[in-house]
Amino acid sequence: MNKQYYIRKLLSSEQLNSIDNLIKNANETDSWQSGLNSTNGMGTYNKKNYELSDLNITGDINSLIMNSLDSDPEFISYTCAKNSSLNIVSKTISGGYYKPHLDFWTCGDYSTTVFLSNPEEYSGGELCLFLNDEEKKIKLDKGYAITYPTGILHRVNRVISGVRYVSVFWTKTSIQDDFIREVYYELTKALKSIEKKSIHHITCDSLNNDTYFILDNLKNQILRKYSSQ
Repeated sequence: MNKQYYIRKLLSSEQLNSIDNLIKNANETDSWQSGLNSTNGMGTYNKKNYELSDLNITGDINSLIMNSLDSDPEFISYTCAKNSSLNIVSKTISGGYYKPHLDFWTCGDYSTTVFLSNPEEYSGGELCLFLNDEEKKIKLDKGYAITYPTGILHRVNRVISGVRYVSVFWTKTSIQDDFIREVYYELTKALKSIEKKSIHHITCDSLNNDTYFILDNLKNQILRKYSSQ
């Protein structure tokens, strides 16, 4: 995994079918409002898109995505997730865009975009992250998601044709210190490579010298000391 961002398949085919039906119902009931009515970036002049305004449909989509997130241990260890916001479901038609911006710091510490359209369903519309002094264009398969630090400058390329559907949300971390958060993540990776033998220990003395137990205990100590209230 690239430390600057985390890409993975988040949604199953069954979940995507459910979301497709929900979006279809939203289109039929015209439950969309201009993205100018909400702003999580520098200003309302920055974007041209539509956002799902039907709270019942948005809530159902949010539940499907959050349920998948609960089964994404890499996301949890990468972000040291404390909580995540409700999803915003965005529709961008031909001519739509989102100009370069930074999300408000109050949104959270990590941003996630979940792609809800296949790449061939629209042209343009790439998510562009400004990394290492250049733009990295990202256009993922349907059901895939990218998570990245909220402080990264980004934009969405103009959609040339078709319709681009995505869902976005923000996550607050339990550990504000960047270095300690990276240590926590590296400990998590190390634990995955070690067989858990703690259940075989009979005495406290033998468990206290178990490598898995030592690393796992360090993770817990980090959370106790650095976790934000």
